[in-house]
Amino acid sequence: MFVEGADEQGSSFEDEGTDEYLTASDWRCILKGTALVTRVSMDGTNRPRLGRRSYLFGATLGVGTLVAGHRYRGGDETTADPAGQETDTSADPGESEGDTAAAQSGGEDGTATGREDEAGNVSLQVTATNAPVRGGDELEVVAEVENTGETVLRPTIDFLVDSRRRTTITTTVAPGETKPLDTGSVRIYPVAENDTLTIGLESETAVAERTVDVLAVDGLAAAQTPAREITVQPGTSILFDVESDALGAYGGGAYWFVDDAYEGHSQGVWNTAYYSHQNAAYWRHTFDSTGTYEVTVAIDGDEQNSRAAWTVHVTPTGTAAPAIDGKRPAADSLEAGRDGDLELELDVTHPEGDLERVVWWLGHADRLLGVSDVTGADDTAALTLEGGCHGCPIIAWVISTDGTITEEQVWLLE
Repeated sequence: MFVEGADEQGSSFEDEGTDEYLTASDWRCILKGTALVTRVSMDGTNRPRLGRRSYLFGATLGVGTLVAGHRYRGGDETTADPAGQETDTSADPGESEGDTAAAQSGGEDGTATGREDEAGNVSLQVTATNAPVRGGDELEVVAEVENTGETVLRPTIDFLVDSRRRTTITTTVAPGETKPLDTGSVRIYPVAENDTLTIGLESETAVAERTVDVLAVDGLAAAQTPAREITVQPGTSILFDVESDALGAYGGGAYWFVDDAYEGHSQGVWNTAYYSHQNAAYWRHTFDSTGTYEVTVAIDGDEQNSRAAWTVHVTPTGTAAPAIDGKRPAADSLEAGRDGDLELELDVTHPEGDLERVVWWLGHADRLLGVSDVTGADDTAALTLEGGCHGCPIIAWVISTDGTITEEQVWLLE
């Protein structure tokens, strides 16, 4: 299952942790393009059942062969929460054998093994970590589950960091088997002072915890968005950028957090182009809801990490984003490279009089064409375009001194 921020993945034919049977009727449905799917609610309650769709959408067959009338069993399943890690297989975070309901399919009853089979025979252990870990680095955890009973178990295990679920793992464990758990790595918030956090494993009948030391990182002077406290209206986007020698040749190594939750890092060809031109790595975020947010970036250096932070207040009376009020040429489509260079102009405004710059992009080609300095409440940005590419859009970023940004495709080259 995909939950905000994890990679989209399709549903699986398996009903988590449950042995089901494919009947001849089921196979007729599959051959006709009908998929068996597990439906799980998004409100935290589990209402799984086998359903049918008249098309195959996002469905994947796991390793193995399905034979009509023979049971099939799911493999290990891992799901990351919105602030979690990338995972290989989607699964519902809250579902395990005990709360999986089997429905009738083709006239035959499915089978489900209840949680009572666990009977306290699951043992969890965190065996090692890479602590102490510096803020901004990844915490790596070695963990395992043991089946101390005499029957096969399929427990659902949550991996927690400071009581926040980061990963949920559902795995099959044979009697007497000790099995490693792939919890994934966790990007740690860049704390300003030494701190600790608690990591844990939790199933229905077992808990394991360990305290981890987190080392503080030094502050970093941020570039381009000097206002460390920003007040904006809901729905406003802000461009944050930082410069540091630790970012290397391509501007990687900047990791961004909102209210200590990891949101992503500066990456991609546009970030590389921006870094080459501005000597800064950037990250954009849109603040849709009112409230106060702390935005922090961790710069991952070879010798030491560093951090920069902003406070963003989102209120209805906050500052609005800058705007584009006019353009020349006025047409939306331009013929590039046929009559020499193109002279482009944009009329830009900002309600608080804090215009700073316009960044010009050539889409599809992923080229930063140039940066125009602008000031005050209204100004004109100009660019001479030499050549171009057929079907490429010209995109403008209008940015104010506090980082509020408006992006607009202003022309299309034909």
